[in-house]
Amino acid sequence: MKLLKKIAFSALLLTGGISLSFALPSASDFTDSYINEINSGMDDFADELGFAVPQAAVQQNVYADAFIGKVFPAVPPHFAVGFNAGFTHLNTEGIAKAADKLGISGVKSDLYFPVLNADVRVGGVFLPFDIGVSFMTLDVSNLNTMSADFTVEFLTLAVDARYAILEDGLICPGLSVGVGYSMNKGTFGASNKNAEVAVDYDVHTLYGQVQVSKAFNIPVVRIGFTPFLGLRGVISNYSNDWDWNVKNSTLVAGLDAAQVASSYSGTASSDGFGGFQPQIYGGVGFNFMLIQLTASVCADLRHIGGDDNLWSGAVSLRAKL
Repeated sequence: MKLLKKIAFSALLLTGGISLSFALPSASDFTDSYINEINSGMDDFADELGFAVPQAAVQQNVYADAFIGKVFPAVPPHFAVGFNAGFTHLNTEGIAKAADKLGISGVKSDLYFPVLNADVRVGGVFLPFDIGVSFMTLDVSNLNTMSADFTVEFLTLAVDARYAILEDGLICPGLSVGVGYSMNKGTFGASNKNAEVAVDYDVHTLYGQVQVSKAFNIPVVRIGFTPFLGLRGVISNYSNDWDWNVKNSTLVAGLDAAQVASSYSGTASSDGFGGFQPQIYGGVGFNFMLIQLTASVCADLRHIGGDDNLWSGAVSLRAKL
């Protein structure tokens, strides 16, 4: 009986009664698909940096006080200087996908990348405004949160100005509005002995904000705390160049390097300033005479939840008059 079934099945195949097709993609089709998946991952990650980098930049010059006071006329004049350390959550799924295709293992699908900067803020003359400047540079080679050879380099220079609508008083809270600009450049990359991927980003950010704060201090000794809350609107202009290459002719994730060109590149960019990002931020400053320790968090209201969850945290230590 089994023999008869086999004979009948073979006859159907021969007469066209049953059509079976086992079509495998050609070598060129497989190579194009393979390359397109890598390119797509790199493009996605380059776009992701266009939103995450501005978030990291604008959250690193946050003062608990909505307004620090005027330089003149004031005794003593008002200014502050200090440094900030923090992190920003970044969706790295795109570059992780590209790295995996190239046999670069250990690149995770998300990253809390570190941020460190210094800043100075000076009060205004006569008018109730202050101006802040911050600078940040960092080179994190072989980032230890990744098991792959993953590096992060970035440079940020930012400036902002705030105008006090209300000055913090005995009962009245402080309320200010402000505008700012930041220039951000850097690199994210991963590599092994066979291949490497990298994104060089160039992001320019403009933002406006409103912040309210209220200081609760013991008179004279100035020991206390200052809670604060703010809203911020961010737009950015970015042009992020990505590239990947195969460094030798060994097998890379099952694809012979001889089948592909030595390198591929592309650019993810915005169409001028756009991509409006509404943000909410807040925290508390702990005051001890001339020292203020500030803890703050910031969330992007367009990127909450899921893989694109975009938020930052920072701790600042400053001397403030």
